[in-house]
Amino acid sequence: MDTNRKIINEIEASRSILVAAHRNPEGDALGSSLAVFNLFGKDKQVQVFNPDLMPYFLAFLPGAGLVVHDLQEIKPFELAIVVDCSNLNRVCDQFPEFLAGKKIINIDHHETNNNFGELNLVDPKASSTGEILYQLFKGSGRPINKDAATCLYAAISMDTGSFQYQNTTQLTLDAAAGLIKLGAKPAEISHNLYERHPKSRLLLLAQVMPTVKFSDNGQRAEMTLTKEMLDKAQAGPAMAEGFINFLTSVASVEVAILFRQLGKEKYKVSFRSTEKFNVARLCEKFGGGGHRQAAGATLEGKLEDIQKLIRKEVDDLIASK
Repeated sequence: MDTNRKIINEIEASRSILVAAHRNPEGDALGSSLAVFNLFGKDKQVQVFNPDLMPYFLAFLPGAGLVVHDLQEIKPFELAIVVDCSNLNRVCDQFPEFLAGKKIINIDHHETNNNFGELNLVDPKASSTGEILYQLFKGSGRPINKDAATCLYAAISMDTGSFQYQNTTQLTLDAAAGLIKLGAKPAEISHNLYERHPKSRLLLLAQVMPTVKFSDNGQRAEMTLTKEMLDKAQAGPAMAEGFINFLTSVASVEVAILFRQLGKEKYKVSFRSTEKFNVARLCEKFGGGGHRQAAGATLEGKLEDIQKLIRKEVDDLIASK
């Protein structure tokens, strides 16, 4: 029996399910989580957990208002499904202990995934976890309803940069076409994901752009986002979604970096790269991870020291090719 069938059998045999994804969720994490909820939640008790509040541009997804953000509020469950997450600690620090003794299904597309599940469906070649779930659901024997299709389409769209990234394949587009046939509305979904920003996002961008710096050869680019900027713009961290793409749009840039302040001396460092550079492996050095061309890690220390360290790591990576 293949892994897909084993997973479906395990889900169907369970009456209560917990679905979780990584902290600081984006479209693939929440879209995939809510797709499971919308497909199986009609006749099973399905809870969706994420420790962080969802980005405003994902609030339109069916079931978004039912996501639980506190582990103590989770009701008893038989099966845990963890989606779009390379290891359990990426959900939250307490999550591995919380799931101790539970059956775990791991569905993901990060190449850094450590196969933590009892059943593992991990495909780094897939564009997104949403794409993997589409194939899984197709063989489940359950019809994929419109709400699940909407969530999966949003998941795939966001992790492919609206089908612009190199991870977009024929299978990706076939999945998107299949989801449209099932009721997903591309124009409506894209409008919600990419074209409904509050004015505070523009005010935040105006503060971030003057921090842009390039290496002498133009191959490394960076920008910095501080808590002071967020406060001044009256903006949340989710409003910085896509800022790093301004750096990767520059022809000479091979690796782009966004330094985002989380605390007094704590920073989330996000990376984007061209196909020939694996920033996921770079992030593993700092306890982070992600995809070959899009990854991140959290570092503690003074901003100047973190920037100096990361610049050297990136320059060494670029020089190694």
